[in-house]
Amino acid sequence: MKRYLKWLLAGFGVIVIGVAGLVFAFYRSMQPDPDEEAKVMKMAESYVLERFKDAEVTEDVLFDNMGNFPFEYAAIVVDSVTGTEFYVYENESTGEIVDTFLSSKWEDAVTEAIEDSIDTAFGADVTYVVLYDEESIRQLDVSSANPIAYQTADVSPTILLTLHREPEADDEERVRTWMSALQENDILKRAEIRVDYTAKNGELLDDGTGLDLSF
Repeated sequence: MKRYLKWLLAGFGVIVIGVAGLVFAFYRSMQPDPDEEAKVMKMAESYVLERFKDAEVTEDVLFDNMGNFPFEYAAIVVDSVTGTEFYVYENESTGEIVDTFLSSKWEDAVTEAIEDSIDTAFGADVTYVVLYDEESIRQLDVSSANPIAYQTADVSPTILLTLHREPEADDEERVRTWMSALQENDILKRAEIRVDYTAKNGELLDDGTGLDLSF
């Protein structure tokens, strides 16, 4: 019996140590590496100095270990003229240093341009996000010193609309009317639209009621 208890306690101890090790490893993975932060800051300072006249690297670094961005570490930079906040980071596939200035600038501009029309079309029960594909913008081969306006670029933004209510029968017609108004008023020439809904508990509805539209 004593031998059994001894082995039982030993096994329990191994489990506790193993769990503690996993918890510690998880905690470490959630914390940014100061050396990596310093590295990306130094890299960004040289990059910004060469390519931007009015931008300044902030003291903040974005650390993403969840795969939400195409990088793990990115320096946060602010353009003093436009107020655009953007990222500078190393492309993990190519090793090239890149920035999100133009995509961030266009996202800010479109967000502001469509704000009133969204309030008119959907009221207060909507939130929205505007996204541009960075790779598509880089293929335009424009520089921060000579950027182009989003209205003239052959790149479509993606607008994610979230309606904080149940779907209604006339939602698609309402969205299409709003899309037509954007075109007619020369706010946007083209866009991809995704509409999602949330339940009363705030969770996104995943029942196929969302809408995918474009113009």
